[in-house]
Amino acid sequence: FMRHNKLSLFYHLVWSTWDRAPLITPDIEKILYREIEHEVLLMKCKVLAIGGIEDHVHLLLEMPPTISVSQSVKQIKGASSLFVND
Repeated sequence: FMRHNKLSLFYHLVWSTWDRAPLITPDIEKILYREIEHEVLLMKCKVLAIGGIEDHVHLLLEMPPTISVSQSVKQIKGASSLFVND
């Protein structure tokens, strides 16, 4: 029989708004989290948990080992920043 190995990496990412400004208001919070989840899914990763408060976001995600962590963080943070600043 053939053996199938599966390797998943789990990351807890935390990032804050510029100067810890309270930009994540209740009216955009859920939409922002959906945007982040969408970006994560585009990278073939999985959101396990997401949350935060008005000045920072926590994201727990599962990633395959074939994806660069630094590039993923850059892409996710970039998408969330673009959304909040629009």
